[in-house]
Amino acid sequence: MTGIYIHVPFCRTICPYCDFVKRPIKGAAPDAFIHALTREIEAYDGDLDAETIFFGGGTPSLIAPESLATILDVLHRKFRIASDVELTLEANPDDITQDLLDHWKALGVNRVSLGVQSFDDEVLRYLGRRHDADGARRACGLVAASFLNWNMDLMFGPHPVSAYPATLAECASFAPPHVSSYGLTYEAGTPFGKRSHEAIDEDSYLRLYALTAESLRGLDRYEVSNYARSGFECRHNLRYWHNDTYAGFGPAAYSFLDGIRARNHVKLEKYLADPGGKCEALNLTRREIQIETVIQYLRLREGLSTIEYEKRFDSSLRSDFGDVLRALVSRGLLEETVEGFRPTAAGFELNNEIGLALVDAPVR
Repeated sequence: MTGIYIHVPFCRTICPYCDFVKRPIKGAAPDAFIHALTREIEAYDGDLDAETIFFGGGTPSLIAPESLATILDVLHRKFRIASDVELTLEANPDDITQDLLDHWKALGVNRVSLGVQSFDDEVLRYLGRRHDADGARRACGLVAASFLNWNMDLMFGPHPVSAYPATLAECASFAPPHVSSYGLTYEAGTPFGKRSHEAIDEDSYLRLYALTAESLRGLDRYEVSNYARSGFECRHNLRYWHNDTYAGFGPAAYSFLDGIRARNHVKLEKYLADPGGKCEALNLTRREIQIETVIQYLRLREGLSTIEYEKRFDSSLRSDFGDVLRALVSRGLLEETVEGFRPTAAGFELNNEIGLALVDAPVR
């Protein structure tokens, strides 16, 4: 089985902190993009059994319902889609209407990821979002009434920082089965890159990170930044964290198939002229795949079991990485169990430290 990711690179407005590949448009996603996307899907020649489909962006909610129907029809003709497929579509609160939600459900969308970020108008203005707090509340109410499985995206760190606890309280009032909460980063190359002096300090960051887990008590933190009720974990994103295969379609989309990590053309014009053409393709070594697999699993509360590792690589986790893993245990970032290794609370907070240690792990 594989996962399908579709990148929709269009937004009504460009948020000043965003470093994803995107293009501002006034209307719906253009026909030229839909045509190129369907051509790329039709030309695909990899794994055909798919269990997840994820429309990300950008703003996938800008796809007109008839265009979404076209894309899904091509996917169903090309792939053997699992009967219990998880089909996620990311959406901006401003785009949500009951009519649109009804269209999505009729087309098979069964999970919506709503980019709320905050329920505070001052924070939303700081972030350059096109919706306001009332619009976020309205959208959450409609999505919660229409979909059993949905996600609310939140962000901590934007000013005023003091607004975040109230946002967490409002989030809980809607009882989403899944919440993703990320710290604001001031990425180079974005308008916010020149405002990095406004970033909160590390202690404040960790305090807000801890507050998220404390406030979302009805949800389990199953990954560094993701919280869910049991059974509502994002199956598509788990493919990334398990370092499983996925096929990416659309400009700048990544794929990981047959040990090759490839990326589509980033520039929209290049993609439209050559759908599916690659700007990079790396044939990863066995060692690189092993390291990436361990790093990704250790983002998850469940961690990595020795049985899972041995089944995948026909090798011993403790023999291949035991020294560095035990060193991380001694630092308090990992816990060693009978089954294997998993992150501690500190390992969630300082997860990058785990990754850095594993990248530098000596070859046994």
